Amino acid sequence: MIMRKRRTGIIVAAAAAAAVFAVGVRQTLAYLTSRESVVNTFTVGDLDIGFKEPEWDPSEGDGENVYPGYSVYKNPTVKNVTSPKNGEEPCYARIRVTLADSAGEPIADSGRTALIKKMIRFDDTYSGTYEEKGSGKNIVQGAIPGYSIQQMERLPMINPLFSIDSGRTTDHEIVCNYMGSDHSGILNIGEQATLFTTLAVPVEWGNDEMKLLGDFQILVKAEAIQAKGFASQSAAFEALDREMEAKG
Repeated sequence: MIMRKRRTGIIVAAAAAAAVFAVGVRQTLAYLTSRESVVNTFTVGDLDIGFKEPEWDPSEGDGENVYPGYSVYKNPTVKNVTSPKNGEEPCYARIRVTLADSAGEPIADSGRTALIKKMIRFDDTYSGTYEEKGSGKNIVQGAIPGYSIQQMERLPMINPLFSIDSGRTTDHEIVCNYMGSDHSGILNIGEQATLFTTLAVPVEWGNDEMKLLGDFQILVKAEAIQAKGFASQSAAFEALDREMEAKG
């Protein structure tokens, strides 16, 4: 959302007068005057977020031919990349994770979506960033023999800096609001946050689980709105919903 600004000039004038009287003498009075001006300059703010996942590269085979024990890094990361030329431009950000079939249609089978959700994990030892690839210690890409359900469940599905929005989340779409370490929800210029770091298939899964899993897609989208002008994150996201609905 862009706030429109105007350039305004305000003229402030002050005048003072003094009179001196002497017996039998008439004087012509001169006015003491002063003029000052105040110019109010407004600049147009902007908001720009970036969304990258340096680890994910389908051209290198990421996501192909998964199997029990398979693990791969995937690090969707949002960053406030707004230029600081006009000062601070904090924003509220959220990430939508849509679980879809190979054609891109939302998956309606809750058993299937449950399997995909079990594969998504956040490893806080992961060192990658918005710009760079990294590695983790709890789940290592390509590790042999892979990881058990118990090992994977020690890790959260998403970064604790995010909160799942229960009001907007459905079985096939997870809406994750960035909250930050202070729970303010503010993402300042230059700040970034990774939603999750790894996809892994538990070693215990067999033919039944893999058949139900089938071919699928994880569609990840970041959205943001200016923080200034809103009393809360909740109010800001309601406005964002309306704007997105209007744009179709």
